Amino acid sequence: MRLFNPFAPRDSAVNAVASARIKDWTRAALGLDDGVRVLVHELACSRPNCPPRETVILVVPVDAPPFKIALHKTMQELTEVELSLAWGGHGPPP
Repeated sequence: MRLFNPFAPRDSAVNAVASARIKDWTRAALGLDDGVRVLVHELACSRPNCPPRETVILVVPVDAPPFKIALHKTMQELTEVELSLAWGGHGPPP
């Protein structure tokens, strides 16, 4: 059995493609224009009973406070449907 090493080097080209895809899905799900910054990071999850990796998506509107979600999957595992469902209850504040 191979153990997961959260500190092992990641394939940056694969992550760059996955990050761009997630940014596009987020923009579509929330109806965001190009002026809104969307940041995507894959991090080691340190909370108890948490999967080893999580994807954190931060949305930074120009005239509103930033907001984020964290999904307990790697960027490569995340699907558009999962992301749309996750944003369903976490859209921009009124």
